Amino acid sequence: MGIEEVKNYVVDKLKELLLLLDNFGAQFLEWSDKVFPPDTRKDKINHWYHVALPFLITTLVFVVVSYCCYCCCCRRRGGGRIRMMKAPGRNCRMPRSTFESNPRSYFRNLRSYPGDQLV
Repeated sequence: MGIEEVKNYVVDKLKELLLLLDNFGAQFLEWSDKVFPPDTRKDKINHWYHVALPFLITTLVFVVVSYCCYCCCCRRRGGGRIRMMKAPGRNCRMPRSTFESNPRSYFRNLRSYPGDQLV
């Protein structure tokens, strides 16, 4: 397959997609006219708005409460947060777990890197 054949194939598929989208739009408009006839459209949409509104409000409240519970309960237990500390002998911050895992190694390597921000 040459470049021209691939290019023609892609152009043909894009044309088919555009026709499908055009037909989809027309079919959607026909469906909406059938479900919501133009003469009673305002009343039906208003009715469905009032039917769906309590569910939307309940879902929104549930999402907000769930997010607040996640922020308050799950994050405070140390899940995902890294405790930081001032690096001894340096002018920067570092993870506390790195220092606590092997402080001897930390102090041995403290002055071995000349480019570090030493105090």
